[in-house]
Amino acid sequence: MTARSEYHHLYNKSAWRRQLRPQHLAREPLCRACLRRGIINDGSLTAAGEDQANARRRFLVVDHVIPHRGDLGLFLDPANLQTLCPDDHDQNKQRLEARGYSQERGADGWPIDPQHPANR
Repeated sequence: MTARSEYHHLYNKSAWRRQLRPQHLAREPLCRACLRRGIINDGSLTAAGEDQANARRRFLVVDHVIPHRGDLGLFLDPANLQTLCPDDHDQNKQRLEARGYSQERGADGWPIDPQHPANR
């Protein structure tokens, strides 16, 4: 069983769908990662700041900063949530979790994550 299927049932809980997720989006309605890059993204743009051509990817993801891996305390902790666009969630965040550092680049093209090997 993959981690996604093993923990997916938590996203069907009423506390998540009706309370925590909508409350978080009301507090943080823009992609946090895009904002760090100077892009105001309400889900209608790609992570590069271009119009999202795929209508099925025009939304925002409420992401767990620290992966919960089934830990209900981490899952329901509002302080452990961030808003991401699908690109940042599905690509950049997944790479971060797999590698242990972000590939995100600043305006100068240099990696911004202090954990990136180029910054050590």
